[in-house]
Amino acid sequence: KRLADERQAANLAMHSKYQQAHAEALEVNVLSHRMQRFAVWFGGSMVASTPDFYRVCHTKAQYDEEGPRIARHNPVFNATM
Repeated sequence: KRLADERQAANLAMHSKYQQAHAEALEVNVLSHRMQRFAVWFGGSMVASTPDFYRVCHTKAQYDEEGPRIARHNPVFNATM
């Protein structure tokens, strides 16, 4: 709730110079699935069960040779972080 109020206040401050505005209290209700904390493990398990897993994973020897930069490219999603 506090984060939502802070964001609303910041947005109001940013736009209030252009128009007369006022904020009403927001009711925030955050829902999460009871198994959400395990989602990363489930996703990792799914990736590990694919035939492409050994093509996209890095060995310790590769990490020792390349360093942390080896992990900046994600071949599964074809993205650089």
